[in-house]
Amino acid sequence: MSTYTPENRLAKTADLLFSLHSSIERLRQEAEQMLERLACDEDEGGSTPRIAKLESLIRDSQKVEKTLVEQSEQHQAAAGLDIKAARDEIENRLARLRASLDAEDVSGPAQ
Repeated sequence: MSTYTPENRLAKTADLLFSLHSSIERLRQEAEQMLERLACDEDEGGSTPRIAKLESLIRDSQKVEKTLVEQSEQHQAAAGLDIKAARDEIENRLARLRASLDAEDVSGPAQ
């Protein structure tokens, strides 16, 4: 069983978001192609309910794609975090707090 580090999690999330986006994009493109074919067939007496379903599927796909793009942007912003620098800063602040608690005069600067 492997443990997940924040870096592992970010990498796996990025990979999953990319894969999902690609799949949804392919689905939407196929639906758009089918819609074009059905629209041509409708001129020859095709099925309007099928066209309505495809249009609905395309709109839903577009919404999902938009959400995935937003999630990807948020993920990229999170990936920009420097975990090591944040950890170092927290450790430094904790060390200063410990030093100030160990000082005899808490109100004065630690020496």
